[in-house]
Amino acid sequence: MSTTFWIQFLGVIFGIAMMYFTFVKYKRKELKSHELMMWFLGWILLMLVAIIPSSLDLIIAPLHFYRRLDFFVVFGFFILLGMGFYNYSVTKKMERKLEVLVRRRAIEENPQVEQKHEKR
Repeated sequence: MSTTFWIQFLGVIFGIAMMYFTFVKYKRKELKSHELMMWFLGWILLMLVAIIPSSLDLIIAPLHFYRRLDFFVVFGFFILLGMGFYNYSVTKKMERKLEVLVRRRAIEENPQVEQKHEKR
């Protein structure tokens, strides 16, 4: 059997496994229904690209990529940068909320702190 077959086979197995894990997360109420559908769409697209790699040629040809792998490297880099920025933004937002919560709680537990700050 050819290497292409095994890559396609592993791509389909990986896609099915990830669909299963995504469904388990949904059943545990860790994902909402629209998130489930979005992830399922992603896993189905992954399996389609694994089975029919030439389906990407419609995207790759106009962008003048030499090989499909080049496209995946560039696309993956963009995705990683986007996810990194999103994670940074969410972390900063959570950090600010936590700081406000801790300050409120400290003032509630020790009202003398608030009085000292008001006298300044």
